[in-house]
Amino acid sequence: MGHRTVLVISGILLIVGGVLALLLPFAASLTATLIVGWAFLFAGAFHVVAAFRGKDSRAWNGVFGVVELLLGASFVFNPLSGMVSLTIVLGALFLASGVMQLYLAWQRRGADSVWMMGLSGVISVALALLIAFNLLQASAAVPGILLGIELISTGVAFLMLRPRLDTNMDDARTA
Repeated sequence: MGHRTVLVISGILLIVGGVLALLLPFAASLTATLIVGWAFLFAGAFHVVAAFRGKDSRAWNGVFGVVELLLGASFVFNPLSGMVSLTIVLGALFLASGVMQLYLAWQRRGADSVWMMGLSGVISVALALLIAFNLLQASAAVPGILLGIELISTGVAFLMLRPRLDTNMDDARTA
């Protein structure tokens, strides 16, 4: 199976997964929370091991590892509250991003296309406020919707990738 075939199959699977995530946002939010939880657990375990094996930054690795383990365990063993926590973090990121975009738009207010930056900032702040004022409803859907959008955009990107011309020429020479 060639490289291009793997990209096409991967792209199609990602798009199907993204569509399913958009159709079933609660299940996708729960899945995203569990993935984040397991990622924290694995990262925490690696940091704790690094704290015992390494000579540098042992305290930092140990403390950071324990915090990651606790956070990961809370997400895995109580995923509903983990979804709320994850949604709060996403809302904070939207707010910070929106405020920064509005600030940049204000700083560059003389430029021709700065209105798009301002509009994007307003949308980000509006999404953050929507999450803040509807936290429980948002936590059941927002992580899943974002996961779906990410899966679809990555799938489309995989489908759009073309092999490099010099790679094809190298393959032709070796055949």
